[in-house]
Amino acid sequence: MKDAQISRLKKLFELSLTLSGDPMEIFQHAAKLIGELLEVKLVCLSEIQGERLNFLAVYMDGEIYENAGACLLASTPCATVEETKDIRIYDQVKELFPEAAFLQDHNAVAYCGFPSLDNHGKVVAITCLLDDKPHDFSNEDQEVLRIIGQRIGMEIERKRNLEEKERVSEVLRLNEDRLYQATLVSGTGVFEQTYGNDSIYCSPELRTHFGWDADELVTTQTFTDSIYPDDRKRVIEAIRQAQNSSGNGLLDIDYRIFRRNGEVGWLATRSQTFFETDGEVSRAVRTVGAVRDITKKKLAEQEQRIFATAFQTQEGIIVTDANQIIVRVNQAFTIITGYSTEEAIGNKPSMLKSGRHDSFFYHAMHKTLHSEGYWQGEIMDRHKDGRIYPKWLTITAVKDSDDKTTHYVGNFSDITERKLAEEHIHYLANFDWLTGLPNRTQLNDHLKYALSLAKRSNGHLALMFLDLDHFKDINDSLGHSIGDALLIKLAKRLRAALREEDTVTRLGGDEFILLLPGVDAIGAAHVAQKLLDAIAESYRIEHYDLILTASIGIALYPEDGEDLEALSKSADTAMYRAKQEGRQCYRFFTQEMQARSARNLQLVNALRHALDRSQLQVHYQPQISMRDGAIIGAEALLRWQHPELGMVSPAEFIPVAEGSGLILPIGEWVLRSAVRQAKAWMNEGFGPLIMAVNLSAVQFRHPDLPELVTRILDEEGLPPEHLELELTEGVAMHNPQSAIAVMNNLQERGVRMSIDDFGTGYSSLSYLKKFKVHKLKIDQSFVRDISTDPEDKAIVSAIINLAKSLGLKTIAEGVETEGQQAFLREQGCDEMQGYLFSKPVSAEQFDALLKQGFAA
Repeated sequence: MKDAQISRLKKLFELSLTLSGDPMEIFQHAAKLIGELLEVKLVCLSEIQGERLNFLAVYMDGEIYENAGACLLASTPCATVEETKDIRIYDQVKELFPEAAFLQDHNAVAYCGFPSLDNHGKVVAITCLLDDKPHDFSNEDQEVLRIIGQRIGMEIERKRNLEEKERVSEVLRLNEDRLYQATLVSGTGVFEQTYGNDSIYCSPELRTHFGWDADELVTTQTFTDSIYPDDRKRVIEAIRQAQNSSGNGLLDIDYRIFRRNGEVGWLATRSQTFFETDGEVSRAVRTVGAVRDITKKKLAEQEQRIFATAFQTQEGIIVTDANQIIVRVNQAFTIITGYSTEEAIGNKPSMLKSGRHDSFFYHAMHKTLHSEGYWQGEIMDRHKDGRIYPKWLTITAVKDSDDKTTHYVGNFSDITERKLAEEHIHYLANFDWLTGLPNRTQLNDHLKYALSLAKRSNGHLALMFLDLDHFKDINDSLGHSIGDALLIKLAKRLRAALREEDTVTRLGGDEFILLLPGVDAIGAAHVAQKLLDAIAESYRIEHYDLILTASIGIALYPEDGEDLEALSKSADTAMYRAKQEGRQCYRFFTQEMQARSARNLQLVNALRHALDRSQLQVHYQPQISMRDGAIIGAEALLRWQHPELGMVSPAEFIPVAEGSGLILPIGEWVLRSAVRQAKAWMNEGFGPLIMAVNLSAVQFRHPDLPELVTRILDEEGLPPEHLELELTEGVAMHNPQSAIAVMNNLQERGVRMSIDDFGTGYSSLSYLKKFKVHKLKIDQSFVRDISTDPEDKAIVSAIINLAKSLGLKTIAEGVETEGQQAFLREQGCDEMQGYLFSKPVSAEQFDALLKQGFAA
């Protein structure tokens, strides 16, 4: 038995010991012990009176209150206890019973209520436990509460009987002489008190009970002072009732005393008060009584209650004699073993043997039991139906006064569920819950072992990072249940493609790590291609035929790292290179990747502080009308001047910002800065000018983009028709339907859209017609050689003609020569920008261009 269980049983024994005497004190003591035992905020012991609950005893925050009020039973959780006649437990109880005021008053979260029944099976009292936080009321707790509930029911009935007894008294007359003779034989003390004389006659036996001296004067006060404090009020009240002439004068009471030597004893007093009548008035004149010492009887009753209570625990109990013949079992024994009481008694515990333990096991058990009188451990036993189950068994030898063993008591519990839980916890700690693949904990262990072998033998091993391509699209479109089923099938394919000594681990999501001991670069390449081929085969999930691809990064020991952390970083870096180079391929880690990764980390860390430290600037490149050479707009271009890294190219830091998520705050800052500058130029009289701002893929896909753009325009006071948002062709075509929705939203808000770098992607003409765009920007890679390259000339001419047919304008970027300008003008291009007119410049320099009336 566990220490916590022993502690609770001791407290229960204490409760059994003290639950006697005056019912109200019993109720208060029970409420207090329940509150302390189960550590709850409030315990309310209530008697049912019609449709109301009368609060007899309330324990709250360590204090006890009696007769603390009443409430209606209906609409409270206690009503369900009365209805079911059983324990009811609720979580978030104040939400379940919003009309129960006391639940709201005490901010109740957890509720446990248990009934007390009278001899007729009627619920006469309900005790509820409240706490302002979730509380786990275990099966053991509930069993304790049921026992207490039974006792409370008895005391409620006794309380009512006492109330009835005050109205109808039993007439009892004792023959004083016969009583006195009987006391001499039985050792019972006798007293006599004549009212009007404060002294009390006490027999020698009675003085012995109290420890009073033979010649000591005993008065009413002497007697009262000797009563145990907790019983004093009850005894005094009982004496007063016996002396009341309206009754029969009989007193019958058990109570505790303090003897003169400090010991606590139990006494039973039976007395008769005699009255005399003067006219119509009766008064008590004399009381004669007998007092017995019942201390041993009370201790025996206490032990019996303890044993009876303990015997009805949820643990199985088996008692044998010294020859190991079963003489008694409890109900839990029959539940756990399947054997009835009749089948067990007279048999031996060996009837439960499973055959899983050899003779040495039982020999060691009996040796310990004989030498120490105690044995405890886990044992496998056989149920009556034949199944084997684990149990935790404690055997204690019971000895007599001569130190001779008379009995053995075994306590046991079925720990099947605990063992299963332990196995499940071990599984979750070492395996992925979805695929059953080993997790990172096992990978660490396997890698340490593989590394130790490789180091001793100067061998090799390979570590692979495998990431599925576009797996998120499957989850988003078909649901996570399809995605999970797909991962389970994929895991089986990965295991089938590897050797037994290889380890494949799922990190989470669609990421996997593979450990290949003893594999060099050639072997790793072979395995990687084998995996890619296996992954690419079709998957049948429900009614879907699905295709997967993956990107694999490979790191080798010892070239790319000598521990899990270093090898993981290298393989991860190589995997991202595979992603960048088209996916559905594998890449080995190289030092160039290491340098790029270090540079990327350096840029991410520096970029986090670039805004706060005013290292970012917006430059503006003029956009020129092909018709008259006037400046009609500007493209806002971000620049980063770092104090140590120098001028960092946008081509380098923009992808870093997108990958780290920093593009959102930076992009918002660029948009606000450009809009504010456009408004400033408008206020200076330059206009109308169009401010073109590039959107990254991350910004465009953010659900708050339209609201953000409108808010910035409103706050800066720029009309929306003066803002043009540029979106690359690739971003627009990634999810055309979503792009159409966003463009429509922005267009409805008055903001213009243009397609940047047109011609470098794979636009669908059907979607291009649906895009709400104003302009196509011809990529500078086509403009660069239009003076000499016939193919570039043809492409540019086709883009311009396509735009015209769709009613769109065109702008060419990267115009650097007059020959390029002449060709573009000849083909009907509307606008242009490039170094022929101006490089991107600061806002102040752009001011100067505007003031000079720049013309091409």
